[in-house]
Amino acid sequence: MASQPPSMKPGPSQQAGVAAETPPPATTEAKKPVREKETARETVESVVFAFVLAFLFRTYVAEAFVIPTGSMAPTLFGRHKEVTSSETGYRFEVGASTEILRDGNIVVSRIQRALCPYSRFSEPQAYQAPAFKGDRILVNKFIYELQDPQRFDVVVFKYPEDSKTNYIKRLIGLPGETIRIQGGNVYRIGGNQHAEILRKDDPNKQQAIQIPVYNDAYPARNLRAAGWPERWAGVQLDNRDTPLTVAGWSESENAWTLDDHARSYTLSSEAAAQGERHWLRYRNFVPVRQTWERFRTKRDLEPAPRLIGDFCSYNATSESLATPDTDEVFWVGDLTVSGTMQLGKPAPDAEVTLELTEGLHWYRCHLNPTTGQARLTRTDTSLDPEEEIEMATATTRFRGAGKYTFRFANVDDRLCLWINQTLIDFGSAAEYESSSVHGMLPQESDYTPVGIAARGVEMTVSNLLLERDIYYRGRYMPNENDSLLLGNVEEWRKSYLNHRQEWDILEYKIPLGEYFVLGDNSPRSSDSRFWESTHTVPRDAFVGKAFFIYWPHGIPIGVEQGLAFRLSYHKKFAGGELVTDKEYPLHYFPFYPNFWRMQRIR
Repeated sequence: MASQPPSMKPGPSQQAGVAAETPPPATTEAKKPVREKETARETVESVVFAFVLAFLFRTYVAEAFVIPTGSMAPTLFGRHKEVTSSETGYRFEVGASTEILRDGNIVVSRIQRALCPYSRFSEPQAYQAPAFKGDRILVNKFIYELQDPQRFDVVVFKYPEDSKTNYIKRLIGLPGETIRIQGGNVYRIGGNQHAEILRKDDPNKQQAIQIPVYNDAYPARNLRAAGWPERWAGVQLDNRDTPLTVAGWSESENAWTLDDHARSYTLSSEAAAQGERHWLRYRNFVPVRQTWERFRTKRDLEPAPRLIGDFCSYNATSESLATPDTDEVFWVGDLTVSGTMQLGKPAPDAEVTLELTEGLHWYRCHLNPTTGQARLTRTDTSLDPEEEIEMATATTRFRGAGKYTFRFANVDDRLCLWINQTLIDFGSAAEYESSSVHGMLPQESDYTPVGIAARGVEMTVSNLLLERDIYYRGRYMPNENDSLLLGNVEEWRKSYLNHRQEWDILEYKIPLGEYFVLGDNSPRSSDSRFWESTHTVPRDAFVGKAFFIYWPHGIPIGVEQGLAFRLSYHKKFAGGELVTDKEYPLHYFPFYPNFWRMQRIR
């Protein structure tokens, strides 16, 4: 800060009405200032004032909350565990709030097993994994004094059936609207019963709440050694009758080559020079419980593709030695694929194609590495695959040889493309309106819903990740046989049509001054769908908007190696008394903060 100039204010002798005083004689040594002692009263006043400020801040500005349960997972974690898969090496979170009573750390049961999201292997180390309290978040309590709650806000409110309890959910429906949940999407019903899909205005916000389906960096290694197929493979559409032919796509040779160590796929220069598209496709070969039973007994694995379901590994736990249920029921068609491309020098007619299949349509993004142009098209399965309907065009920086990251999404009836983390603006032409049949009925092509093709350019693809959108359920409560239907598309369609109202559709008229809320973890959320006395939240029940995870949890160091110190333990009932559970530590030392989950809540 710059120093202030000397004061030009007149001295006492120059001020009107004030008698002049004779200045004291100059001394050779300046007097030292005398420091006044702070009295006990002043100390008390300072402490009280600090507490008042903190109270006012907590009451009117912001307050910290702890998430107890997993109803908002994976956006927010309640009490949970982190498990490292022995089959894939992937580290994932599972809910553990059912282990204890709602208040305190009294154990009523313990999680024994959890399912790896990619291999579906039943991981026994979930039992010994440390348990962490839920995310600690900051809630902006002042914002709703200035404006009304907005759709898709993550909100904290007083539970309508018990005003002493705070709930946290995502706001979906606004006052006076008629809301319909159908096919995993949320619609607003307007005039003439027209259903308008409610999509997130900011695609980057949509991107933040996607749920992983498959990360190619974490294959099931033991299954692969026993003959389980890779999910990504070079294929050609020739309808050969082979065990690995999926929706007419058969594995091809001498086009795409897998580098297993780097988990990358390379299209050779010889294949690129042939002037035709060479397809690399994802086939949803997901292991199931029977797969691992056959693996243990050294029988043929009998791989078969499945529809992508609303599986959430956070929920896939068991409090016995039995393999956990998957809790997946519904087919999910809203998908996002991302990865990295390393391009060689493109030929004049070079083209890279990204494809996402959903029901009756195939949605494509054609990228020209010579000009940087991107084209969005749609193809009906009833038409020739090459007969495409133009949707939109835009200019990108996908031009020339080099390394590019990409992300292509078909979510909420809108196509989105990111190149090098930059969202490409296609405008409203990238949006479409699907029919109810299209939105809810899968086809055989949905067994292999993602494709990447190239011609005229040598290319290596890596870091492949497939994600899905949140699937909002109606009031349907699944049974143990529902997930089996995802392996038979015809049976799934038949069952869906026979139980459509029961399974998937919920429609509700929201009163004025009320709001409709849902949890991101739709299968395990107590929200507006299930409350008994009311299905909405009144305006005056809102506490504020959740905006930041400031402390996810501390990560203990050396637990698996037995090096961490156990500071405290859970409690349990034994012989009618509450005792310390010496087999279940609660806190460890040393630890470090989980920095990468300290983030804004979207």
